[in-house]
Amino acid sequence: MTTRIFLADEYQIVRQGLRALLEKETGLEVVGEAAKGPAVVRQVQDLAPDIVLLDLGLPELHGVEAIRQILAASPQVKIIALSIYDDRRFVVNILKAGASGYLLKDCAFEELTKAIRAVQASKTFLSPGLSDIVAQDYIEALRDSEAHFRTIFEVTTIGIALLNKDGRVVEGNPALQRMLGYSLTELVNQEFTVIILPEDASRCKALFRELVQGKQDSYQVEKKYIRKDGQTAWGRLNVSLIRGARVEDHLAVCMIEDITAQKQAEKEIRTYQEQLRSVASELSLTEEQERRRLATDLHDHVGQILALAQIKLGAIRESAASTYLVEPMDEVRRLLEQTIQYTRSLSFELSPPILYDLGFEAAVEWLAELVQEQHGITVKVQTDRSPKSMNDEIRVILFQTMRELLVNLAKHANAKNISVFIAREDATLQVKIEEDGLGMGISADAANGPFGFGFFSIRERLRYLGGQLEVESEPGWGTRVTLQVPLKY
Repeated sequence: MTTRIFLADEYQIVRQGLRALLEKETGLEVVGEAAKGPAVVRQVQDLAPDIVLLDLGLPELHGVEAIRQILAASPQVKIIALSIYDDRRFVVNILKAGASGYLLKDCAFEELTKAIRAVQASKTFLSPGLSDIVAQDYIEALRDSEAHFRTIFEVTTIGIALLNKDGRVVEGNPALQRMLGYSLTELVNQEFTVIILPEDASRCKALFRELVQGKQDSYQVEKKYIRKDGQTAWGRLNVSLIRGARVEDHLAVCMIEDITAQKQAEKEIRTYQEQLRSVASELSLTEEQERRRLATDLHDHVGQILALAQIKLGAIRESAASTYLVEPMDEVRRLLEQTIQYTRSLSFELSPPILYDLGFEAAVEWLAELVQEQHGITVKVQTDRSPKSMNDEIRVILFQTMRELLVNLAKHANAKNISVFIAREDATLQVKIEEDGLGMGISADAANGPFGFGFFSIRERLRYLGGQLEVESEPGWGTRVTLQVPLKY
């Protein structure tokens, strides 16, 4: 297979000499040449050679920046740098920039062809004499890296363990020793499962085997770990594989972060959430009880007194001797009639007796008629007519939820029609509400807009009942709200 070469040198005589020598070699072909940096970048991108022989002193673009721009435009190409400089720092920086080879300009032609063959085989080639310089730099870099790693290893607050392919501890840092209560001597050669609860050990071993076998490069688990004194704590384990030349040389780095405080905080938050849901539910029930009491008082006392007053006023009118009092009495009777109607309507809105006497579905149908009358929007209710026995707690919370959703949709969704579907699926009640308005681009977790806190409150109340809330809404596509609650008898 022919290796395609591009020549980049300021001097034409150098390019001509290189071309003449290279074209005598079997399997080497010069496909182009250029004298300035920008032209090199363009032509290499157009010609797509395998190798660029690059003079690092090109006009307009040279050195490290020339290598970076060539590789940025043509990442598949390999670069052999040509220079008169043998300074260690200069050579190392050229290699770091991406050059695959570095030749001094006074090298023999045989050395150039050898470099081309090596680089084409994905190897790095350096002029004789430069290898020792670069190797010394590499050794110093390794020492610096090791010192840097050792500093991190010693002072970090995260526990770090090095494990061999069998899962035995090779080394553990001071943070790990403090977390587990073991000394380094006690840890070394111990299986890592010594700190894992027995019920988690088999799963952790399986994950570690997959890591060593190369089925995955790393894994993360959150598990309880066991201290030397027998106490347990929560840890987040991140385990990564460092591959050696042989499987026997593989090492795993296990980093353990103590998350006991985090888990405790999460537990407390969950407890608070449950308490808040319980309080929200109790408030809803208390509110409904107060509404029902007020509705009953309005109906049984205020309503009855008004009705009695109207009857007595009618009797007085019939027995009145003077005719000029008839018209004022009729006006008062009309006002009493309006007050009675308003009181009856108010008592229904406060706590519809339908909810308790006829059930949830009948109450939703009444609510739909009320919303339709008050907001001029069509609300249709469909049910599967299956029995849906539920206790007062579920009935009250669901009805309050439906009232809040329907009123807010009527006010904010700009819809003409709202459809409500009520069905039972096994022991679960499902309610779907759909509107044909503009939609709101929101979700049940939204914290802003007209539904922000309302959705949050509804979701928390339903969660207390073991239910859930789903919302699908996009601007221009309407809104669908789905409620699901397990029925309790």
